[in-house]
Amino acid sequence: MQPRPTASELLATVAQVLDEEIVPALSGPAQHHARVAASLVAIVERELRLAPDAAERERAITARLLGEEIDPGTDLVEARAELARRLRAGLADADDGTAWSALMDSVRDDLAISKPGHDSWDGE
Repeated sequence: MQPRPTASELLATVAQVLDEEIVPALSGPAQHHARVAASLVAIVERELRLAPDAAERERAITARLLGEEIDPGTDLVEARAELARRLRAGLADADDGTAWSALMDSVRDDLAISKPGHDSWDGE
């Protein structure tokens, strides 16, 4: 059992203190550096919180697009590389948009971690 506060909660608090208290108290380059630090801490917090579920969704998306099971022990980087190879070879050329939609779901998960608010684009 994870004691409270969790690592994610601690990072969220650090990001909030940096953003709301430290950044406004600084100016010039120091303020910029503190703002960047707050942003990086927030990204790490979201990655700890969101990445495990996002990786499982990406594994399922990749398996569906490849039309095969992906062994849970398979490195997701390897699965991505195989999907990229097949896409370059024409996997989605005659696709009805299913591949595009699935890949956009995966990108949205990545954006929810790295740039929240940019994950709602619908492709239009």
